[in-house]
Amino acid sequence: MALVQRKLWKQASLEEIKDFIIEEYKKQSENPCPVDKMRVFTDSTRRTSCGECVICREGILQLNVITEAISQGKGRDGDIEILTEISDDLILGSCCDYGKEVGKITKRIIEESKEEFEKHIKRKRCDALVCKKFFSYYVAPEKCSGCNKCVEECPQKAVAGSKDLIHIIDSSICDRCGKCTAVCKAAAIQKAGAIIPKLPLEPVAVGSFKIEPQNGGGLMAGRRRRRRS
Repeated sequence: MALVQRKLWKQASLEEIKDFIIEEYKKQSENPCPVDKMRVFTDSTRRTSCGECVICREGILQLNVITEAISQGKGRDGDIEILTEISDDLILGSCCDYGKEVGKITKRIIEESKEEFEKHIKRKRCDALVCKKFFSYYVAPEKCSGCNKCVEECPQKAVAGSKDLIHIIDSSICDRCGKCTAVCKAAAIQKAGAIIPKLPLEPVAVGSFKIEPQNGGGLMAGRRRRRRS
């Protein structure tokens, strides 16, 4: 495979190489998380590198390893600087334009989304709720119809409940595969980050769980703050 790729890139023009790399990057255009976008992009490009140039082969691999760790909540201080340095090394040291183009794109991702990278590393948070380590699935009680399809579909048996009951997802078992969301026609299975809404502690009858008012609801709802004179 490496020999095939080596012959391919040696015969390709600069424009052909650029077009290939850009197309690989465009495949992630709808991905709202820059960390995951870079993870997937470097995973695909490392597999089609010819392997002849050490900095390209090892550089793209290390970019992928580090972004994978960040997406898994294992990011460390200094990771952003290392990613930037590797990207620069690819731009300056790659023997052909394959590694150079990958380096240019990864460096741009880092520069444009440094704040998001820092949130993943320091706050263990993914605002886009894409990185599986940083979100959990829950069943919105006001939407659940008790159809039981998510229970039947879950390979981890992480969903509790039966017909006509509001279902509950055990986050300690759930592997975030997303199969339950695909079968839920009511769109009751949703993602939550650090803040999870109040949910029933066990399966209860559909329609029996009352949602408490939030953001100023309850006893203070409708009251205006008095101005100080």
